[in-house]
Amino acid sequence: MRENAIYTVTPPDMMLPVDGPIITILSPRKEFVSEVEQLYETLFNTTSVTIYHPGGKITDSNSAWLLSMINFSDTTYIDLDQLNDIGLVLSMINPERKVFIGEKKTNLIKLLNCSGEYTIMESIKDYADYCLNMAK
Repeated sequence: MRENAIYTVTPPDMMLPVDGPIITILSPRKEFVSEVEQLYETLFNTTSVTIYHPGGKITDSNSAWLLSMINFSDTTYIDLDQLNDIGLVLSMINPERKVFIGEKKTNLIKLLNCSGEYTIMESIKDYADYCLNMAK
């Protein structure tokens, strides 16, 4: 049972919590956002979590907001399979603390792997397993 809240914030709102992880999700898919929420529900069930996401497609009108939220975030999750050009540019600014999730865009995955600066997983479940194994 969850002891603290997961706060979901979409543009143009902003919330800067005092404590707990701050996450940004670059994805238009509700299912992807839900999977990340479930991951944090498992990992941080006694700590409040703040999740920023666009609430739909990544566009010119929400890109500045997303860039600001990425800069505040501890981790940014990128839905590589659904990423558009604006999302790709946002995801590549400052590669620290970014997790790319996807398997369909193999040429893009190869290019990202060449840099050695990005974490790339096929699914949120794979990333969850990775995190849990690192904690052991």
